[in-house]
Amino acid sequence: MTVVTDRLDDRAMRTVDAVQVMNPWMLDYARRLNCARNFDLRYAPPGIDAEAFRPLFKRDLRSDPYILCVARLSDPRKNIGLLLEAYAQLPRHLVNQVRLVLAGSSAPPDSFGSAEQLGMRERVTYVARPSQQALISLYQNSSVFALPSDEEGFGMVLIEAMACGVPVVSTRSGGPDGIITDGQDGYLVPLDDAAALAERISQLCTDPAVNLAMGLMARKTIEQRYAEKVTGQAFLDIWDQLLASKKRLTQV
Repeated sequence: MTVVTDRLDDRAMRTVDAVQVMNPWMLDYARRLNCARNFDLRYAPPGIDAEAFRPLFKRDLRSDPYILCVARLSDPRKNIGLLLEAYAQLPRHLVNQVRLVLAGSSAPPDSFGSAEQLGMRERVTYVARPSQQALISLYQNSSVFALPSDEEGFGMVLIEAMACGVPVVSTRSGGPDGIITDGQDGYLVPLDDAAALAERISQLCTDPAVNLAMGLMARKTIEQRYAEKVTGQAFLDIWDQLLASKKRLTQV
């Protein structure tokens, strides 16, 4: 069935007047399918309520610091095991100072078993189904947000964290590649590379100046590219162009 639906999707993408995508992988794929055709193709990500998801007046990086991951934790594509492995690779004194907080609708089946085996069960906390206000508070008070996924269509949790002024570290898993400018408003690391993930998390947990500067840049990225009023306008623009084109055709 997947083969059939993939063919239908490809056929549709070769005939439509406009395509909006939300990650670089999809952008490249659409270009390859339409290499000999002139049509409107653009990166058009979803937006976020930047008034609800906003930074604290002053971030406290010293009082009960923690690394946060928010995801559908039972989904194997989120690869929470990679984050646990990276956390275990942090310097021991850092693990003793900085907790790991996992939040989502369901816990990964073996998360705490893995944490137990790595000798850090008491440093890992799971928050089940937080309300939106509780979720915003988790973002705002975190030191670093980490996303270890193998595959991401977009990465709403990344822009939620960034909107709260928190620096992010993510694997190059699709959607994050188009959101994060590596080294400016967050870090991108290779897929399935626990050492690289641990290195970037460690840097952000031990260098307050870099952490705060990157958090400010993350918030600026949201205001410029992902606030609802910005992304909403991109959708309105393309619809206006399509309607104008159709009107011109009917007048010919």
